Amino acid sequence: MATNYHQIAWRRVTTTLHELHRFQDLSRFLVSLLFSMAGVYIIIAFAFIYGAQVIGWDESVRNIMFIIVQITAAAGAVGLGWVQDRIGAKRTYQITLLLWVSAIIAIWATPQVTALVNHQFGWQWQAQYVFLVVGCLAGLSLGSSQSASRALVGVFSPLSKSAEFFGFWGLANKLAGVLGIVMLGSLQAVVGLQGAILLCALLFVVAILVCMGVNERRGREAAQQWRGL
Repeated sequence: MATNYHQIAWRRVTTTLHELHRFQDLSRFLVSLLFSMAGVYIIIAFAFIYGAQVIGWDESVRNIMFIIVQITAAAGAVGLGWVQDRIGAKRTYQITLLLWVSAIIAIWATPQVTALVNHQFGWQWQAQYVFLVVGCLAGLSLGSSQSASRALVGVFSPLSKSAEFFGFWGLANKLAGVLGIVMLGSLQAVVGLQGAILLCALLFVVAILVCMGVNERRGREAAQQWRGL
């Protein structure tokens, strides 16, 4: 009986992979998602390590950062959800990726910007407090990008195949986690953590470029036509 279930599972996966070519916009989006989520998982895994090693924050600031990210992530999901209803899921997703690129550059530049501002104006700002502001941008990006990606998969998936295609969405997320962390770890050994974090910006730029080939209307129509079969 167990062998039969194995055969059924593999046959179903093979069928789904064969049918996926009919949904070219979903396929392209999943490739874009692979790159963007690789960047997201790097931030999730290394943000607090970055804060400790590069920013040099105190434990109290670290706890505040955790709270800020949770609140801004929820705000980003809700706020960009409102935007998504008006401009579409694809454009919203691309906006979230641009937010991520901005956040990564801000994360990388936090020590330099803090030193420059203190030198120019004679202030005594600490990088860890500037980093809290950057955390707001990262939190907004985190919540909005995840909600927008789910929405696009839903738009491109026929109702009868939504579980299968969301399974591919989950698989892309898991592969992204492995890919991103391995890439950053390898690069960190060469250039250090601060320089390696720029890899995330590159991953998000690649995701944007791949997503440019996604046609939301065509993908929606493909899903609707499949429902009509």
